[in-house]
Amino acid sequence: MLSRTENAIIDAFNRLIEKQEFNKISVDMILETASVSRSTFYRYFKDKYEVMNANYKHLLDYFVASGRSSGYRDLIFQLFDFAKDHARLFKNAMESTGFNSFSNFVYEYSYQTALDITRANRDGQGFSQVEELQVDIFCNGICAVLRNIVNQRYKISASEAADALYEMMPESLKYYWWPQA
Repeated sequence: MLSRTENAIIDAFNRLIEKQEFNKISVDMILETASVSRSTFYRYFKDKYEVMNANYKHLLDYFVASGRSSGYRDLIFQLFDFAKDHARLFKNAMESTGFNSFSNFVYEYSYQTALDITRANRDGQGFSQVEELQVDIFCNGICAVLRNIVNQRYKISASEAADALYEMMPESLKYYWWPQA
């Protein structure tokens, strides 16, 4: 769960990125918008990339933990639907480049989430070599579809996009989900 200060910083970043490109946003702008000091900011985040990526992490974690998703297809749909509703935020975030880019984080965190779900369903065992390759392509697909959704390249609904990507998921993993406590 995020602290009130973390939420304030992330909310400030979101207000800024809704209006301008990622590369034009500075930590000073985030500090001013969030009304927090530099030391407070760095207590929670190391840079603006980490704030941006925290958005995706917390969004995906929320969709997984909230019980609103009963499986991968629902999770993908919720992600794509949210991206459509917040297209400007995602579009500007997708313009970030480099090792800490949003696209790299979306891939890495999506892959790790799929691995965690698989391990939870297989008593700690991860992917086979073939599944690893398939999940690698699948998670790169999430990035590509997100980019194309927010750039309005696809003229299909979030539900149709989720169905199409879900069909590409490895059959051996499609029906895994978090075991019920």
